[in-house]
Amino acid sequence: MALAGLAVVPGAARAQGLGYVVAGPAGVSGFFGSSSSSLHAAGGGEALLKGLVGIGGEAGLLADSSNVLWVVSANGVVHLGAARVSPFVTGGYTRMGGGEGGFNAWNAGAGVDWWARSRLGLRLDFRDHVRSDFRGTVHYWTVRGGIVFR
Repeated sequence: MALAGLAVVPGAARAQGLGYVVAGPAGVSGFFGSSSSSLHAAGGGEALLKGLVGIGGEAGLLADSSNVLWVVSANGVVHLGAARVSPFVTGGYTRMGGGEGGFNAWNAGAGVDWWARSRLGLRLDFRDHVRSDFRGTVHYWTVRGGIVFR
């Protein structure tokens, strides 16, 4: 609520946005075993106050040779610097679904944006989507790389 309030007050804060497209190897580990033969591809964006703190969202696919899960997330994000190299941490809510139904999860991640130009750069990150249920906890993790743009 406080972020939304600041965003509508003229001159209160300099809002900035960025978008990204990432992909990379992924895996699943939990009560049923583990696998590291998946791929996660996603696209998303962030609305940031002064380039540092904000909200983000992304949508993508987590797929292996026999299953596909749709992954949609809404997150808070904190960039630890607004310079050429910008490390960040993020976390929030995830909804995952596929042919057998959907489920809720939470996610946490960290990464870095490296701005090669003022409006274009590279993004590297790690993300873990965590699903808890009565059978145990399942982690859907991924290491991703791609482009980031303003």
